[in-house]
Amino acid sequence: MKLFARFTLTLLVAIACATISSFAQNAVFGYLSYNKILHGMADYTTAQERVKILRQQYDKEAEYNEDKFYKMYAEYIQGQKSFPEEIMLKRQNELQIAMEQGITFRKEAEQLLKNAEAELLKPLEEKLDNAIAQVAKHYNLSFVVNTDNKTYPYINPAKGIDITPMVELALSGQALPTASNTPGTTNSNPNTLENLLTPTPSVENK
Repeated sequence: MKLFARFTLTLLVAIACATISSFAQNAVFGYLSYNKILHGMADYTTAQERVKILRQQYDKEAEYNEDKFYKMYAEYIQGQKSFPEEIMLKRQNELQIAMEQGITFRKEAEQLLKNAEAELLKPLEEKLDNAIAQVAKHYNLSFVVNTDNKTYPYINPAKGIDITPMVELALSGQALPTASNTPGTTNSNPNTLENLLTPTPSVENK
């Protein structure tokens, strides 16, 4: 399975690199879906799990506050006919405060979750940014555009190239292949497209 995945990624890289080579005379730029690659990173799942745990903790506290409010409200309704006016007003004020505190806590918890998620994703985004820059410099791309949110509904295939497979290769720590090999020379570099397209025999654990 790993061999097939590696071969598929290598094939996509080869196609993309061949396209870059054929566009060498033009102003070439790269494009990708930033979120698609980010969400596919191994550490992204771990970050989302940590955010999920935090959300569950905040939800538990919010539910506790709401249960407390409903209990106070039930006691207020029950004592309407027997409580003196001063106690009724006091209970009304307590209910108002409890309700406002519950709403405030929900808003603050949501903001804290957003901040926590941003902090957890920051190193992943920096890693992805570095990989994109590495690919762009390696293939001498003029710039790289993000296709998320349909920002670019159309990209001229004669000018732009999908660099997703190369960025994924860079994220995995593997060396990027050259866009093309020099004609008439024998290249012993293991990172050329020809060598990458030849699958490495798998070794079974005994």
